[in-house]
Amino acid sequence: MRRPQASCQPLTHQEPAMYIQELELFERIPSHIINEIAQFAVEEDHPAEHVLFREGEEADYLYLLEDGQLAITVEREKEIVFPITEPGSIFGWSALVEPRKYTASAEFVLDSKVVKLEGERLLKIFERNPTEGLLIMRRLAGIIASRLMDSYQKLTVTKR
Repeated sequence: MRRPQASCQPLTHQEPAMYIQELELFERIPSHIINEIAQFAVEEDHPAEHVLFREGEEADYLYLLEDGQLAITVEREKEIVFPITEPGSIFGWSALVEPRKYTASAEFVLDSKVVKLEGERLLKIFERNPTEGLLIMRRLAGIIASRLMDSYQKLTVTKR
């Protein structure tokens, strides 16, 4: 099944650099690295109910929520939904870790705007800048750990 195309536009060089640098994941990262990342940042508009990716698909992109709302859904014995509502929230982190397959599905709840970053290009930047790459990956691990704790809490609440 083919998904409808999103409205895509490359961001102007200055605009994404400023936006990316404001995000916790990229805080205090040198401007030359932020500018390199900003060169391939793409802004996309998606309508409500659009499925961005499904669990198990190849994970090519990391996403930053600019505006709107989406639901990250993990389906096992019970469906667990993580609402992503805060501008600057990061999702699609599977694009940066092996086996590079999405571990959940993402569907927009409201009309939304995201910034999409190609995972492979980010990893190459991290390889060339290992100190900053390690810092970003540690921050990403913190985000993942937080979501994992949320999922444990949701599972515990639903079993009662």
